[in-house]
Amino acid sequence: MVMQRGMLLILALCLLVSVATGGDALRLYGEENVGTASGQFLKIPVGARPMALGKAYVACAIDGPGVFWNPSGLLRTPGRTNYFVTTTQWAADINVSHAAFQWRTQNYGFAFTAGMLRSGDIPRTTEMYVEGTGDTFRADQYVFGFSMARAMTDRFSVGGSAKYYQENLDEWAIKSVMFDFGILYLLGVGDMRVGFAVRNFGPELRPDGDPPLRTGYAPQGQFQANAVPTEGAFGVAYTWRRQSKVTVLTTADFNHPSDAQESFRLGAEVGMNRMLFLRGGYETGRSEGGLGLGFGVQLSRKQYLWRIDYAFSDMGVFGDMHFISMELSPLWAKEKTRHGRARR
Repeated sequence: MVMQRGMLLILALCLLVSVATGGDALRLYGEENVGTASGQFLKIPVGARPMALGKAYVACAIDGPGVFWNPSGLLRTPGRTNYFVTTTQWAADINVSHAAFQWRTQNYGFAFTAGMLRSGDIPRTTEMYVEGTGDTFRADQYVFGFSMARAMTDRFSVGGSAKYYQENLDEWAIKSVMFDFGILYLLGVGDMRVGFAVRNFGPELRPDGDPPLRTGYAPQGQFQANAVPTEGAFGVAYTWRRQSKVTVLTTADFNHPSDAQESFRLGAEVGMNRMLFLRGGYETGRSEGGLGLGFGVQLSRKQYLWRIDYAFSDMGVFGDMHFISMELSPLWAKEKTRHGRARR
């Protein structure tokens, strides 16, 4: 049985790696491809808890924001149904919001997800009116997804997401379908688990319509296509129980984006009485947003598990970023809650 489970894990890893590398999805030497990928909205971290843990979340994806990081964790959400919302005040007064509704059965987990970036009104400028023409335009972006996970054994699960992405820029729009894939495996040593995920796998992005005509330049038949911001991550997480009411979660990821330098992500969370959680994390190789700090408060009232999380990150010249998330999990009477998941 152990050998069969090990073979399942190896086969799943081989499948994900082949999918990721096929079609030049995870390009080597991502540092040399900086600025070559479109759809950068898809790279903004989702959730206050993942941000506070330094984005080392591929093996921690067993709660509300987890479906955005590794869809295979849907089978280990806190309750059989789960509601999650988060908002971020990004740079230049840009607002980023995400929401998810998740539910699971004995062997399957499902989720509907949505995300939105609202740019606000942007002053229109031209070569002749560099201070603005008096008109404005918007550059809003949206993503809607459906995710599904399957339990292969009691320790091993696989999952995937299909996402519709749309980016609007004035009168032009980019529309595409992308996919996420992931696995989660519990090693049987405490709650130690390893995870692997490939996110934003899909075709190149190209605006529809005709490019605008510019005086002195030859007309172009179509816009230039750019790659999607694909990234792969492998991680491990483990919870140390220092005392009966004190836990320490440690997590680490290796992240390989197609359009940036590879990085290591490290995070730690101290839980006290399963109510208050203090978090800190760091990502290497990032001049902005490498450090994350935050906290969370979790309450259980009348068969409802509530969790509110906050995170802070210093983005350098872009200013301070603040992340706020809320998660609600209706629990069954036989479920005993633990931070990040519930067991029957």
